[in-house]
Amino acid sequence: MLMPSIIKSALFAIALAVAVFEGGFFWGAVFFGLAFYWYFRSSFEWDTFFCSFLILTLYAYLDTSFLYYATETNVSSGVAPVWLASALFGALFFLLLGIKEFVFLRRQAIFNFLSGSLYFFVGGSFFVADKDAGGSFLLYALLSSVVFYLLIKESIDFFMEDAPKRKKEVLAIGSTLLIMEFLGIVGILPIGFLNSAALIVLIVFVFEDLIYHHLKGALSRQIVLNNVTILIVCLLFIFATSKLTL
Repeated sequence: MLMPSIIKSALFAIALAVAVFEGGFFWGAVFFGLAFYWYFRSSFEWDTFFCSFLILTLYAYLDTSFLYYATETNVSSGVAPVWLASALFGALFFLLLGIKEFVFLRRQAIFNFLSGSLYFFVGGSFFVADKDAGGSFLLYALLSSVVFYLLIKESIDFFMEDAPKRKKEVLAIGSTLLIMEFLGIVGILPIGFLNSAALIVLIVFVFEDLIYHHLKGALSRQIVLNNVTILIVCLLFIFATSKLTL
């Protein structure tokens, strides 16, 4: 199962780069069509990780396209960044297929890495979006909230499959609303979009850890204190490396 996943991931990266270079609806449709074909080639556990697949594919195309047009000052300047981004998203696609098809033994650790990467790209895309675009930015903020909800819900379902469905739904919605509040707060801090995205990933993981222990009935003051301590230490590190000025 390893070699087919590697081949699919390499083709995913190539198709993404071609779609971005060529532009237009046709090549975009070709990329998405091929991605869906490779994902559903094996129907095993397709529904468990479908949200991650959908969001990975969407943001791979959006972010790589943005990178291409942002770095294209002449004919060739945007080529290398696009190939690097395509290779990165291809590697994430490989991890997704590996989790889905039981290529990896430590599926939970790999899933955490994949989820963190997706949170980072979603958060980073939000922070570089034009906040003066009015209605367009509001639509993008709405898209971000839906994406965070889907990813958090999928993560809760993966780690706590036997927990009450209604309780998981409420926790996912509540976490999403809080994260959107943090997006607004972090967005006004002068720490750069990369550090802002990293901070959002940290906040999401703290929420997920608290939710996990809550659903297990093992949430204690010590666990909350540990998470808060980690959050504060990482905040200090991010602020220190961002040359934050008050």
